[in-house]
Amino acid sequence: MDTGKIIYGKDPMSSRACICLFSSLYPPSVGGVETYTASIAREFNRLGLDVIVVTCALRGDEGLSEENGIEVLRLPCRSLLGGRYPIPRNNATARSWWHWLDKRHIDFIEVHTRFYPLSTKALAFAESKGVTPIVLEHGSAHLTVGNAFADKGVQAVEHRITRHCLRYPAHFYAVSRKASAWLSHFGIESCGELPNSIDADSYVRSASERDYRAELGIPQDALLATFVGRLVPEKGVRSLAEASRSLGDDDVVIAIGGDGPLSNELKKFESPSFRLLGRLDRPDVAALLTQADVACLPSRSEGFATLLLEAAACGTPSIVTNVGGVDELVSDGDSGVILPDAFAQTITRALRDASSNIDSLRRKGNAVAQLVRAEYSWEKTAERTLAACREANQG
Repeated sequence: MDTGKIIYGKDPMSSRACICLFSSLYPPSVGGVETYTASIAREFNRLGLDVIVVTCALRGDEGLSEENGIEVLRLPCRSLLGGRYPIPRNNATARSWWHWLDKRHIDFIEVHTRFYPLSTKALAFAESKGVTPIVLEHGSAHLTVGNAFADKGVQAVEHRITRHCLRYPAHFYAVSRKASAWLSHFGIESCGELPNSIDADSYVRSASERDYRAELGIPQDALLATFVGRLVPEKGVRSLAEASRSLGDDDVVIAIGGDGPLSNELKKFESPSFRLLGRLDRPDVAALLTQADVACLPSRSEGFATLLLEAAACGTPSIVTNVGGVDELVSDGDSGVILPDAFAQTITRALRDASSNIDSLRRKGNAVAQLVRAEYSWEKTAERTLAACREANQG
């Protein structure tokens, strides 16, 4: 590819400050990291910066595009773990795009998640540009594939890549206090938190007209609990499925939105109390969360779950394990329910208690809706991020 013939892309001599975001996963891929990166990119653009996002092409969409004023460069890659772990290729096309990127004036660099191969390439690139990047931690536990033996190999890879990352100068931040604490597992001291956020009122207005109770035949007096996200082991969706079998009646219905490696396994649990909705567009997710009585996230690892913020925006309280960001948004008994563990029987008890205390759920929903609007806006997070970038590059 002759990048010298590219006729799109912004003026490399632009006088506006430019920030380059590296994220192995980015929309149309669906997940918390993807949502965070896309949201902060939009906010930087709104604040008047030139924004470049560098990601991996997971759907054959290699190359450069402009998406809502943001330049998105998708590098050729190969994919492992069902698309969860992309590895950039080092072929002629990739090298030409890195050459194109090197020609751009870049003031700030933010790298999302430290354990992807793209992240180490991003850190080497930042050093070559003379920019000290910030690296944002999105997790609070090791990645898991649901197999104890395989997980040991995955953990070894994560530690090796992290050691490689530490060869380069960078400032490390995290999306929650628990994610900051997790960095210490690797001998890294966090500089602070740049929390996940949401434009709450805009999110609620985006809801589609879908009526899930009507579609699924759910009685109006039944508790509608929902989970939305990638169907992977660490999200606890197996426990939700097992809990549905213990419920065994129409008093509680669990509706699951999303897809992923566990999709086929979860189909065997389908019943009137456990419904699989497949992958949902953002407006349909907003509609589901607006109509649900409670969101349920029995995850073993989160940085700061987007589902919690989206549910809070809709005034829907959460039943959730105490993972990253939860203790910053959910006050047990006041604005949600924190589970002591992610076992199916624990979830069952929590859902049964919720179904018999609907008025209490509504009070918790109102409380968390007020909190998310007061403390978790993308404008605040973007301003904090730019301050962190400036501090990293002082002098």
